[in-house]
Amino acid sequence: MDDTDATVPVPDIPAAAARDSAIDDQEYDSVASMLHEQWDACYRAEMPRLILYLMKCFGDSDMHDAADAAQSAFTELLTKWNTVRSPRAWLRTVAFRQMLRQNASAGYPLDMLRQEPATVSASARLEVREETQAVLGWLRRLPLAQRQVLALIYDDFSYREIAQITGTSQAAVRKNAERAKRTMKQLLEITTYGTTWNAGA
Repeated sequence: MDDTDATVPVPDIPAAAARDSAIDDQEYDSVASMLHEQWDACYRAEMPRLILYLMKCFGDSDMHDAADAAQSAFTELLTKWNTVRSPRAWLRTVAFRQMLRQNASAGYPLDMLRQEPATVSASARLEVREETQAVLGWLRRLPLAQRQVLALIYDDFSYREIAQITGTSQAAVRKNAERAKRTMKQLLEITTYGTTWNAGA
């Protein structure tokens, strides 16, 4: 009989090995389910905050633009959940960069976005609570770097964490925070006394 015509027998998988394989699959599914639940809890807690953070930074974009950037960041986070040590900080870094890309693709030069105060669209004003509108209005008086630092302070990040998120030094963060708080204090005092603020004053 020719060897090429012979049927090579395939050994049966031992019952113990099959059982171990089934257990491995169950453990994998269990771990995957647990990780997705952790991501989902993060999504529910942080999605509204992340959108508001982006709106504080980018007043020229409405809530829908901010939601798109936040959703993009969360989608990427799901694929990297095991490797991201600080999801809250990571989300703000990635979503901020996504907003820069979205605005740049819409025709806004990045230098302008980093420096110029912005305006908020009518659709965003309709969807944001009145007290939040006031905060957004004051923040729009600030350059983008100061808006970002102040928004992160509002979200309870330390200067060290803010430096990591923004890719700057703690000294730069502290300087932007001091300038932003000084301007916001002036705006609050002016608003309290009913005086019209002049940006050139």
